Amino acid sequence: QALQEIGLSDAGAGTIQDIVSCPGTDTCKLGIAASRGLAAELQSRLAAKIDSLPEPVKGLRIKISGCFNSCGQHHVADIGFFGNSRRSGNYKMPHFQVVLGGRWRDNAGSYGLAIGAVPSKSVPEALEVITRRYVEDRQPHETFQDWIARLGKVEARKLIAPFMQLPAFEEQPEFFTDWGDPRIFTLGDIGVGECAGEVVSLFSMEIAKAESALFEAEVALEQGDATRAEDLAYQAMLQAARALVLTQFQDVGHEPDRIVEEFKTRFYDTQLFYDPYAKGKFARYLLERHTHPPVRVDGDVAHQRVDEATLFIEATHACEARLASQPLLI
Repeated sequence: QALQEIGLSDAGAGTIQDIVSCPGTDTCKLGIAASRGLAAELQSRLAAKIDSLPEPVKGLRIKISGCFNSCGQHHVADIGFFGNSRRSGNYKMPHFQVVLGGRWRDNAGSYGLAIGAVPSKSVPEALEVITRRYVEDRQPHETFQDWIARLGKVEARKLIAPFMQLPAFEEQPEFFTDWGDPRIFTLGDIGVGECAGEVVSLFSMEIAKAESALFEAEVALEQGDATRAEDLAYQAMLQAARALVLTQFQDVGHEPDRIVEEFKTRFYDTQLFYDPYAKGKFARYLLERHTHPPVRVDGDVAHQRVDEATLFIEATHACEARLASQPLLI
């Protein structure tokens, strides 16, 4: 009764519906997506069927962050989500990156790896697909982490692939709002002159190449090829930096020194790339790796580089979104 009086009597503590979330866009100026709104939606859906959920699913942990700064501890959850955004036409669409296989036991013994971003409004369905496949495929007494390791990153990505497609605003406008927030995410007037749309499309195509390289790095890491994983993660950061530079300077070319020089001059030295919380930390992942390549690469080094590339690419998306409504420098 005492717990009821202070609003802490809800059932489900220690189960999958006991979701950890940071405040997200509700109150945090760094929030990209509505982590608290998503948590409430998932809790509501899970509570409605908690009695019928298989025991292995009941014991899973979900953690949600509103951005990539990890305040919601998404990286050490069985199933984690962190907020980001993607562009469809002239509109931003709230997204959550899906992170699978983090270990919250053993003092957060290992981090999960991101497998792809899905629209915020598709997260509940993606969660349903993941947990259903876990129940169908798991071996007796197999943990979620062991199942993910056995399933592999390629197959894990296939689980969410159907949800990664971006509909046009005119087709499904509800995808351009977030949970608990009726406002439309829009970039408004994105440029001046006839070339603005071409530059935006070019960024989208180039950043997709960076994300593809990052996924290949994750697969190489899973297969035990640390050297290839580390190099692909570095190439992913280079590609993302090039995508951003192309929004200002289309003659950057493909030579790594030139890409890094232009990125540093145009986005790091000017602080345009700076995160409000982490400042220039994410940019330094690329700058330091480019200046000081590793002498020896093992699994730990490769895993760190993949994690850094993931954060660098998300920071690139965030930077482009902040600058999109400003006049393009060509």
